[in-house]
Amino acid sequence: MSGDAATLIGLWAVAYLIGAVPMSYLLARALGGIDLRQHGSGNVGASNFASQMGKKWWLPIAIIDMGRGAGPILIGQYALGLGDTGWWLTLTPLFTILGNNWSPFLRFTGGRSVGAWAGGILGTSPPFFAVGLALYVLGWRVTRRSAEWMLAVMIALPVMAMAWPEPWLLVGGNEQLAVFAAAGAVLILAKRLASNGQPAPAGVPRSTVIFNRLLRDRDIADREEWLARTAEYRNDAG
Repeated sequence: MSGDAATLIGLWAVAYLIGAVPMSYLLARALGGIDLRQHGSGNVGASNFASQMGKKWWLPIAIIDMGRGAGPILIGQYALGLGDTGWWLTLTPLFTILGNNWSPFLRFTGGRSVGAWAGGILGTSPPFFAVGLALYVLGWRVTRRSAEWMLAVMIALPVMAMAWPEPWLLVGGNEQLAVFAAAGAVLILAKRLASNGQPAPAGVPRSTVIFNRLLRDRDIADREEWLARTAEYRNDAG
């Protein structure tokens, strides 16, 4: 095994562990004594953390999550000299997403990894990240539907990546950016559909649950009703 290959595999392992540490869950426990699995959406990611701890936490937790996605790929490029590994370095943030989605520290449950995915894009091309962020914010301000518009962005960015100017990429090329954006989106959507193994609500057709999970990242259409679920339901689901 070449030195670059061994270093790259080590970087992937570190990226996975960085993602696997459930930062939102741990911070909610430490700062508010809250088990995110028993509050709000029941998700252990940044969105539920900020909704429970207050809007002032949106930016700090977003920076942490995006840093976990961007950090390993930037370390590989600039500190470990892995820029010549091409495709393989570009895949590094996918391991962060895998760790965050299916953390061994939470019995292989976890968050949705949107922040880590966005961080991977940021580490690859900050201007492309800015365009994607602007697209999401604009859509959210018009529709006020976060999960639905994030789905639209996840579909759009891999296509947009193919036409992105290569001089504005820090790592890899257009195809690598497109593949990462698409693969990361697939992992996020897979986690939406799996929903940490949570059973479907009684009386709701499975096809409706799948549609709601894919589009809205919840099992039912009514957001307020979803957030008002009982702790008993969440315990049964876990």
